[in-house]
Order: sequence, then C-alpha cells, then structure tokens
Amino acid sequence: MKRIAQSFAKALPNTGWGMTETNAIGTGIAGQDYLDHPESSGRASAVLDLRVVDEAGTPLPANARGELQIRGTSLIRGYWNRPDANADTFVDGWLKTGDVAYLDDEGYLYIVDRIKDLVIRGGENIGCGAVEAALLEHPAVAEASVYGVPDERLGEEVGTTLYCTTPVTEAELRDFLAPRLAKFEIPRYFTFAKTPLPRTASGKILKRALREVAINQLQLN
Repeated sequence: MKRIAQSFAKALPNTGWGMTETNAIGTGIAGQDYLDHPESSGRASAVLDLRVVDEAGTPLPANARGELQIRGTSLIRGYWNRPDANADTFVDGWLKTGDVAYLDDEGYLYIVDRIKDLVIRGGENIGCGAVEAALLEHPAVAEASVYGVPDERLGEEVGTTLYCTTPVTEAELRDFLAPRLAKFEIPRYFTFAKTPLPRTASGKILKRALREVAINQLQLN
C-alpha cells in the first residue's frame, strides 16, 4: 500500500472489513483517508453499528481493545437450524465477530487479530497479524503465518512458518524485526517452507495445519 503512489501515476488504495454474516457490508476506507489511517479498516456503513466489549460484554471506550460486535439491517437473522450457534453468537441483537479490535476517537476501526489466533505469552497478548505484517516487510519474505506454540513455562511462544523467495537466516530476521516489534513478539521458532504456504479455497493460509506441522517437528527434535 505504501508503494502505490510511487508505482502508479493515478492510483489510490482502498480496503474494508465485512463478514458473510453481514452480507459483506461492514466498514470501508479509500484514497487519502486510507493513506492518513493506513492501519484502519475504515468507518462503519450507515446501516450498521459497531462496538467493542470486554470479556464480560461491557462496552469499552475508544482505543481500548476487546471483541468487536456488530448489529444492523444487513445482519443475518441467524444460522439455519443452529440454535446452539445463535446462542453463542448473538447477544441482544449484537453479533460477536470473534475479532480483537478497537475503535479510535473518530470511529475508525482497527482489526488486531482473531481471538482464537492470539498468542498469550507469559500474560502478554500478541496479535499474529502484527507479527506477520512486520515479517512481510522483509524483501525475502513472500508469505508468513504466525501462531502460538505450547510452552511449559510461558504458556505459549511465538512461532512462524515462512515462504521466502531468497535465502535468509533466523538471525537476520530477528535483527530485522528488532526495531519493528517488542522483544516478546519476535518469533522464537522459525520454519521455512520450500513451496508457497497452503491455502483454503477462499485464499486464506491454513494456519492450523502449519502450526501442527511445526509443533510435531519440535517434538521430534
């Protein structure tokens, strides 16, 4: 995104956030607005409301991280013949997205990670997305997947599987990440794939499968 203005004479970026459950409607941001808020997914559609809540379901103030919830006219009524799923997902008309996020003072949405993908290392919550973004800034890294690896002392450690287009060492990557991430966010375990990372039919990297392979390799070693 940062290189668009350098590469094209007349092009500006845009992005957004949405879910199947919201009929793909959610937030949007484009042009100079996006350049001014490059980590944001934008502001809510006029037909939707957003809020961020803590573990008890209490709405949080601006800039506080919690679970993103959404309600509005484009939301599904419920899951077909799944009363159990509806009970787990809906709270007083609000849909629990499963995303860790925050809203700033101007109402811009920032997605941090999926709740189930957070790495909890010694009490510190680490967003895999932020670590992946830092890794992808390295010119040798074409694809990156970050996940939690069980650790007896800390609960979890950060692990990553990378597909690189040119050779690079763990030491080089750690040095590269040092000014970009907190020390506890830098992966302890690196796995280098020889081929592009496996993906689902919708194009998402199969994080769980990569995590299982990495854990199995560590156990064998």
